[in-house]
Formats: sequence, C-alpha cells, structure tokens
Amino acid sequence: MAILCFTGLIIGPLIKKFTYRKVAIVGGLISATAILLTVPVNSMLHLIITFGVLGGIGFGLVISCSMVGINLYFSKRKGQAIGISMTGSTMGFILMPQIVRFFLEEYDFRSAILIIGAISLHAVIGASLFQPVRWHYKVASIEVQEKEAHTLLPSNKIEEKDDSEDEVTSIISSPNIEERKKLSNIPSQAFSPKESVVTNISVDAENTLHLQEINVNESEKEFERITDHSDVKESNMKNKPKRSVKSRLSRFSKFMDLDLLRDGVYLNILFGLSMSELVEMNFKFILPFYLSNLGFTYSEIAYALSSMAVSDIFARLVVPPIMDRTSYTRRITFLFGSLCVVFGRSCITLLSSIGSIITTLVIVGFFRGIYRTSYPLVLTEYSTGGNFPSVLGLSMVSKGISVLILGPGFGYLRDVSGSYSLFIHSQTLLMILVAISWILERIILKSRDNKQDILDA
Repeated sequence: MAILCFTGLIIGPLIKKFTYRKVAIVGGLISATAILLTVPVNSMLHLIITFGVLGGIGFGLVISCSMVGINLYFSKRKGQAIGISMTGSTMGFILMPQIVRFFLEEYDFRSAILIIGAISLHAVIGASLFQPVRWHYKVASIEVQEKEAHTLLPSNKIEEKDDSEDEVTSIISSPNIEERKKLSNIPSQAFSPKESVVTNISVDAENTLHLQEINVNESEKEFERITDHSDVKESNMKNKPKRSVKSRLSRFSKFMDLDLLRDGVYLNILFGLSMSELVEMNFKFILPFYLSNLGFTYSEIAYALSSMAVSDIFARLVVPPIMDRTSYTRRITFLFGSLCVVFGRSCITLLSSIGSIITTLVIVGFFRGIYRTSYPLVLTEYSTGGNFPSVLGLSMVSKGISVLILGPGFGYLRDVSGSYSLFIHSQTLLMILVAISWILERIILKSRDNKQDILDA
C-alpha cells in the first residue's frame, strides 16, 4: 500500500517526460512481471520484493495513469466517467476473490498465481487503448467569406497591374535570371553572391508606392562579423560559472511541481483527502472484527458487507450523472458524503441487531459511493493546465505518509482501550477536524476577497 502511494513522486515527471499511455503500458508490464516472479516464492523477503515493492510500483503507475486519462478525455461528464471506472474496479474486488478461490481449488498455489499473472497482462492491452485525445479530433470545415482586397496603390495603378499580370508571371517563371532582374529594375551587381539588396518601401501623399534599393556590404564582411560574434559567445560560455546548488534545486522543484506545496489551499485539500483515506482503510479492516465481536456468524457478516458493497456500486452509477448537472463544487460533495459516512458508522456502535446494522450499512455504503467518486474530482477542480498528474501524484504521497504515521497510532489506540466503539468514534472525530479545517479555509478566503473588493472600490 505504501509503495503504491509513493509512486506518486515519480508519476508526474514520468508523464511529463513521456505520455500517460506509455507509462501505463510499462506499469502493466511491471505489475504482471511482479505477479509472475511471485510464483517460485519460498520466503517472506521474496514476497515483499516481488509482490510488495515491484507490484506496488506497477499498480501505482496503472491506477494513476487511468485517472489522468479520464481527466484528459472528459470535460462535461467527468464525474460519470469516474463513477463508471471506479465501479469497474469495485466489481473486480468483488469477483476476484471468487476467481482466486476457484483456481486454488482446481490447481495448486503456484499454478494459480501463474494464471493470475497471465490475466494481469490484460492491463497492457487496456493501457494501449489510452490513445491521445488529438488522434480523435474531428476536422471542422470553416467557411471563409471573401473580403475586398486592400492595397496601397491607387485605382489606376491597380488597372495597370492587372494588365501586366501575365507579363510579370511569365518573367518570374522564366529560367533566365536576366529576365527576373527586369521585374524590379535591380542592377545586375545586386545579384552577386558577395552583395545583397534591401528594398525600402514608402508611400507618399498621393498613395504612390516608391521602392528604394539599398546595397549593403559584401557577404564576406557579414560572415566575418558573425564569426567574431560566435567566438565571443563561445568565450563567454567557457567563462560562465557552473550552476549553483540552489539553481539545481530550483530546477528539480519545478520539474517535480513541488511549488504546489506552497499553496495553503492545496495543502488543506491534501489534509482532507489523506485523512479520509486513512479513516476508510481503518474502518474497512476493523468492521469484520467488530461484527464478529458482536457475535454474528460469518455468513451474516458476509451478507452485511455484500449489502454495503452493492449500495456503494449503485451510488457510483446513479449519483455522478446527477452531480454533473448541479452547481455544487466537488469539495462540498466530498465533505457531505464523508461526514454522512462517519456519522453513520458511529451510529452502528449503538445498534445490536443484525437487521438494523445491515440497514445502516446500506445507507453508509450509498454515501460512501458519493464521496469516493468525488475524491479524484476534488483534485481535478484544483488542477490548472497540465499539472493534474503532479497534483494527483503528491496526493498519493500524502496519503501514503498519513497511513504510515497515523495508521499504527489508531491501531495502538484500539489495542490499549480494547474498545471497537472508541476506535470508530475517533475516526468520526478526525473527519470533523477536516470539516472544520475546510470551513475555516472558506471563511478566510471569503474575508480576503471582501477586503480586496473594498480596496478596489
């Protein structure tokens, strides 16, 4: 999980250097290779290196490039596209355990891993379909209306020009250079390779066009001047000091788009998204143990989790098209959905019957689908220009750091207190802090805009 998140450090520079299509293809190859290299596993270290490190890098590249591709392909129905994409990934999480169970029953462990590695190679085919948008541009025919030609010549000059048009054309197309010289009465020495001619154009009060020919120095002198200038420039390049460490760090920061971390709004967004991801992961891991602690059977627990997953999928398919037609920002949608989720989870701690818990989990699953589809759209709203890969990548890194640092802390809280309810309520409190932080940001920005309006008035 941590390796997958920390691929965000390289996803932005890689997409800048190459394209998201190429990076996704390489990521698919890496992930498939990682699974295939896990076949002869005989130690935990081998499993960590192949499936953990190598697989995490490949999976991270593919997931990030998928989000980048959706962001580039869609502008009007981006929410619906992301909803369908995330629904597909959720269906994969539901179906793959059953497929793996079938392979393990029919074959041995190593054969099952080998088949799964072969299936994962389909990611390369899918990544190859990430064709650049410009390949699908439609050529639009534009009708250009003819406008009256404007000229500096008076009407009588235009008539003379029209009469002599055929003669001029024949002279220009003539292979004889002497005939071409007659076109503008330029002296023959002007066509010497040692000299050049510059024509000065002016118009008098009677709208008569005057051409003035100016001979310049020989081309050898000009060549000597250019050569001397090149020598001076080369000498300056040799005497130029090497780039300082500060300039190198500045270039590195610009290449990695680390300037994003100077923006307080972006940092606040990272805080909210990272905390929501931490809360989601903690609850996902703790929920089966909590229900088992209440005395429910494995079949009842499986039915409860499946009901929540179905509700989640339904929300991901139905809600995004509706939200695409509303004026609410994705941050508002995300915050609303996440608060409904954590409050619903806290309500579960007050229930004891399996029926009421399943009903609450269905409601929680619906709002979970709302805020999960809004997650990448929050980053899309913030990004400007072509910096979305870097915005997405740094958010993944932030998520990985929060999981590594705060994840064990909440686990320690659960072990010390021995209470699942306290653990779940602590997650609710964390999201309340996110809501307070985002609301304060809105108030501060609004106050700053009002002060600026007063100063401008």
